[in-house]
Amino acid sequence: DQLQELIIDGCHEDFMSISQRRDFANLVDDVDNSIRDELFREAVREQVELEVYVPLRSTISKYLVYAWFNEDMEMKHKMKALENKPQSFFRIPKEHRSRSDWSSVSKILKEGVGRSTLPCVKLRAIVDAAKEITHLDAEERSVFPEATFFDGKVVTKTKTLGADDFLPIFIFCFVQAKIERPQALCALLQTMCDPAKMNGETGYYLSSFHAAMTHIHEDLDLSEVNDELAIFLESS
Repeated sequence: DQLQELIIDGCHEDFMSISQRRDFANLVDDVDNSIRDELFREAVREQVELEVYVPLRSTISKYLVYAWFNEDMEMKHKMKALENKPQSFFRIPKEHRSRSDWSSVSKILKEGVGRSTLPCVKLRAIVDAAKEITHLDAEERSVFPEATFFDGKVVTKTKTLGADDFLPIFIFCFVQAKIERPQALCALLQTMCDPAKMNGETGYYLSSFHAAMTHIHEDLDLSEVNDELAIFLESS
């Protein structure tokens, strides 16, 4: 974090000069240049992670995997037991159940969070996935404004997606994404997240990611899932 701030402060004039080139003439900024400054931070953050994090990645991963091994093994079995559960099991309101099973959201989480290398890219994917939930819900309600047909009952989709509706959907997508070693991953992202973003959009959705994981690990009622999971939990 300190290295990032040193580069931004020391090279700010150079960044300003680059941003004023004709190549960036179409960049639309706001009055206080926050969009431009955010681009500076994103670019520097990504380069710092390429130069510092990537060479140390195998060592960092080894310690994280070891530290969270038991929790991630339990998560693996729980998510396996949950992967075929319908949206109703996660208490997603009928008016917000997706005809596509939120497949576009799960894909963003699986590819952007699960398969990318840099923590900053993983964090952007979490934000993108969260925004896709809102976008897809609105899109499906506009295409199918009259009703949804899940669980054999027609329900008019008129209610706007709220914060209380968001988390069950995010939990469902988290399970469908089948992210490996989520506990170790979340610890990494909480450590590597730019402090300047922790109080903003990125921090909010990272907290949602952590809340989804915690709910699966500690709170979700699994009394109806298979006996294999129960045996595993008793022996842990």
